[in-house]
Amino acid sequence: MKKCLAFVLGGGGARGAMQVGAMRALLEAGIKPDLLIGTSIGAVNATGLAVFGLNLEGIRKLESVYQEVADMNLMDPRVSRLTLRALFGRPNHHASRRVMDFLVSKGITGDLKFEHIPGVRLALVSADLASGEPVIYGQNPGDSVLEGLMASMALHPWFAPLVKDGHLIVDGGALSNLPIEPAMSLGATEIISMPLGNSTPVPQEGLSISTYVEKLIFAIGRRQIRLEMALARERGIPVRTIQLTCPTPAPIWDFRNCRDLMKVGYDIASEQIAKWNLPPRPEYRQREKYPDRPGYWPTA
Repeated sequence: MKKCLAFVLGGGGARGAMQVGAMRALLEAGIKPDLLIGTSIGAVNATGLAVFGLNLEGIRKLESVYQEVADMNLMDPRVSRLTLRALFGRPNHHASRRVMDFLVSKGITGDLKFEHIPGVRLALVSADLASGEPVIYGQNPGDSVLEGLMASMALHPWFAPLVKDGHLIVDGGALSNLPIEPAMSLGATEIISMPLGNSTPVPQEGLSISTYVEKLIFAIGRRQIRLEMALARERGIPVRTIQLTCPTPAPIWDFRNCRDLMKVGYDIASEQIAKWNLPPRPEYRQREKYPDRPGYWPTA
């Protein structure tokens, strides 16, 4: 069997900034994937790295995208209001259009196909609510990257679902928030998974709808991850996990602290990689100094 290392990127909204930092650490260590696969914000990160390049320049471009998103306020924090609108049959098409326009401005145009991406295989996971099965965009090389990304990000109530051929396609986290099983179906023989977590405690009283929704999504996702991890063990596919957990509460819609979260992800991944005792690859070590951002990234 041909070896295939997959980076499996889980969903988690703004916490996805930690995956950007983690992938920087992986690339510095000389670890590059053959397959990039993600759900929701993980799909955004996988696409960004695949399109911008599997190198530090690609990471830098992805970092700048996060900063732009932080300034644009793409995810409305008024969850109760959005939920009520959705309940009355008024999905948030405006936000979906804003996101699509932003992606197009970054080169993710409607005519970009998965087969056009060089150097790495890309796959994006969404969920089909009619069949109850994950949908893997990129399994067909002729699939549209933009459509796959919009489908994988269609998290209700923030973004409208995708209706296609009588099927309702939504955020991949509904069925596979850390797409290990889809990665194996695409031929992954080794996996580095990057699930996203949060340290937000459950309030003792006054549970808001936004906190409830967030906790519900988290509980479902954790259950899915355990099942998919068990499936990988049964199939003999090694999975290394970089558990990316915010040290302080970070709502999934709040991208304002993305730079700090990148640093958190970088530190967590660097510590984990050191435990793997990988052979040194000095030719790949491209650590950078950031004189305009003192204290933000480690210096060489």
